[in-house]
Amino acid sequence: MKEKEFISKWTSFITENGVKKFPTDFLTGEVIEEINLPVKTLVIGQEFFGNYEVLTVDGTAVLQAESLYKAKYITYSSRAKTGSVIIPRSEDQIKATVIQYESYLDSIIKEIELDYKKSFPGDKRSNSLTNEIFRVLNLNRY
Repeated sequence: MKEKEFISKWTSFITENGVKKFPTDFLTGEVIEEINLPVKTLVIGQEFFGNYEVLTVDGTAVLQAESLYKAKYITYSSRAKTGSVIIPRSEDQIKATVIQYESYLDSIIKEIELDYKKSFPGDKRSNSLTNEIFRVLNLNRY
């Protein structure tokens, strides 16, 4: 199997089994609010005095998040590009939701790496293939 086939196999497998949607598949009835966002991919910028900048990929500042978990929550939510995001009002719920989502992503990464080791014994480039699979699926893990 070639690397290109491996990437195609995994992107198809993950897509066919359904990628869980963040945040809706990870919320459990918390009190939420809605924040309007640009319909663009967002990234985490610099930390300033305990707040984290959330930026568009071209560097335009969108907002300041009070915690790293809130910044992650917003950037993970921007994947859907809906123009808004629902977010729990409780910092503990934001943190729990992000941790649960990252655990889900980590489980996908672990499965890919196990299959990579079987498909390409002795090769050490599993990270680059995993990154490419996540890029194709528009997933990111901070």
